[in-house]
Amino acid sequence: MSKEVEKIGNTAVEEFRGQSGQGTEGLGTDDVRPPRLVLAQSNHPQVKKGNAKYIQGLSEGDLFNDLTGAILPLPLEVVIVQFLGRRAIEFYPMDGPGPHGVKDFNVPFYGKNDPRTDPRAKFGPNGEKPAATVFYEYLVYLPQTGEIASLSLKGTQLKVATTLNSLLKYPITINGEMITSPPAWARTYLLGSASQQKDQYQWSNYTLSQRGVTDPAVRKIAADLFESFKAKTVVIPVEDEGDAADEPTPF
Repeated sequence: MSKEVEKIGNTAVEEFRGQSGQGTEGLGTDDVRPPRLVLAQSNHPQVKKGNAKYIQGLSEGDLFNDLTGAILPLPLEVVIVQFLGRRAIEFYPMDGPGPHGVKDFNVPFYGKNDPRTDPRAKFGPNGEKPAATVFYEYLVYLPQTGEIASLSLKGTQLKVATTLNSLLKYPITINGEMITSPPAWARTYLLGSASQQKDQYQWSNYTLSQRGVTDPAVRKIAADLFESFKAKTVVIPVEDEGDAADEPTPF
């Protein structure tokens, strides 16, 4: 970095800190939504040159911020702030002659289209594939970037969701003492990606491992975020192309 660029950057930091929040005083957490973490697939519009949503440098298996388009480092440290809920969303067939995208725009909130009671999320009597896609949604904090984001796990990612949910409820032992019901942010996880293949299908999926007990400073941030968001309805957007394209594709 040149001294001139560094000087401009330092000037902007000092300037923006002194103007913190100015011009956005009327906006609260009800008026904004956290960015969503998305694992890029080969058929996502963000990896296709010429598409309006194309992100330069993005490849299949990369993780990106859907609000800023930033490509995030992997593995990525993730701290869960809150489990937001589960929902079932039905998409029109991508290769059909009719409309495409989401059928459920009239039901955007949690507590509706619950896959535990929604018949569209169940397999048919003869093994027919469910009509709706099941989503597990989380509010997360990213210590490496200092950002809050949302994480959706669905389709082939549901095994990762089950592992994460189990760890969230699992006791944690610190200095020989077992905490039977730790807060969601007690552990820090490492989120990565790996290529998977079945028959003629190939796709990228999340990997999940534990980094360890969350650092005290990060625990404080996560606890404060939980207090800020616990009474809010966090609506995670569902993309017409992106989410409908998350199923494994032939190669």
